[in-house]
Amino acid sequence: MRLLALLSLTTTPFIKPSLCFSIKTPTSSKTSLPIITASPENADITFDSGCVANPVILPPSPQNNQKWQCFYYGNSGSWANSIPCFLPTGSSGLAESTDGLTGWTKIAGPCAEGACLTPGSSGSWDAVQTGVGDVIRVGDELHIYYFGGSEEALPMGPGGSIVGFRMRIGRAKSYNNGRSWKKDETYLLDYDETEGFFASWPRIIVSEDDETPWKMFYHSFNGQKWSVYGAESVDKGDTWSRTGLVLEGDTSNEDAFDYAGIGTRTIAPWRNGLLMIYEGVAKSGKHSLGAAFCDDNKTWKKLNDAKPILEPGKGPLGDWTNQVIGTPYLVVMEDGSLRLYHCGKEGAQAKMSIGVVVSKSGDVEPDCWTAL
Repeated sequence: MRLLALLSLTTTPFIKPSLCFSIKTPTSSKTSLPIITASPENADITFDSGCVANPVILPPSPQNNQKWQCFYYGNSGSWANSIPCFLPTGSSGLAESTDGLTGWTKIAGPCAEGACLTPGSSGSWDAVQTGVGDVIRVGDELHIYYFGGSEEALPMGPGGSIVGFRMRIGRAKSYNNGRSWKKDETYLLDYDETEGFFASWPRIIVSEDDETPWKMFYHSFNGQKWSVYGAESVDKGDTWSRTGLVLEGDTSNEDAFDYAGIGTRTIAPWRNGLLMIYEGVAKSGKHSLGAAFCDDNKTWKKLNDAKPILEPGKGPLGDWTNQVIGTPYLVVMEDGSLRLYHCGKEGAQAKMSIGVVVSKSGDVEPDCWTAL
């Protein structure tokens, strides 16, 4: 089934002249290596022995945590109740590092197999599989926006069906820096049939004042295309209202790297606007990363002439990304440089891992990214 082959990879969705990329970092011949990998099957933490993906990075907080934190999801080869998985989702965990680049140490959580957040009980909206979407700090608390898949069977292909694909977006809170989580009573955002089968992979932009709504960016899949949608909250994340389509892949050029759509994405404040680095899916099923910019809270303009900024196994990316690169997460450093965390996989028999590339100039063109 072409759809399941596509899903198994990852989802694993007018700039001012002053923003033109005038400073470039020289291309380096060095290629990246994974910084977080799947756990051994005999380790203390085993929920992620099959794969790790979708890094969500929190820099140190002087008042709360002195270390860099990486929240991620993974599975041990199947979903809850041994349901076959076709995504690298399942449960979520935590790793910490002193510099955010090297020496990541996984922190055992209180849930099954060392996870920090797991699927709910049978019959719940997130009973089959879950995954971290974003993590934000609210005072002394951490709030995780995650997605979950239910036991509802969706028709897929001639005479077939899949479970875990009907996804919704929920929230949980942590009072101990992400070691454990207390889920809300129910989900925050339901799927919408006009968008697709699910609502998933949320990213949150928190406003700096009480008057400006918080923003959520998520994506869906309608059976043909992946697309990014938006929602807003005027009560600091307690409720959300949809705002409609945000960004979609190229609809006219079948050779475009995002012709089949746009899935996972990272969004961060950048140069008086918002920068999105997104996972584009080609007609062939190939996943690459592109970029877009918005400076008016409404219109997104694709950068780099709407071409990919990073492709599997090319440029600074090592062979371990030959099959796929995806689930990007961007950290804008105080000096203006960028760290781009992502997942990758070498081939069908390999296990998905997490890596990082950097742009010292803060630009996003392909030649700006280097390995550690």
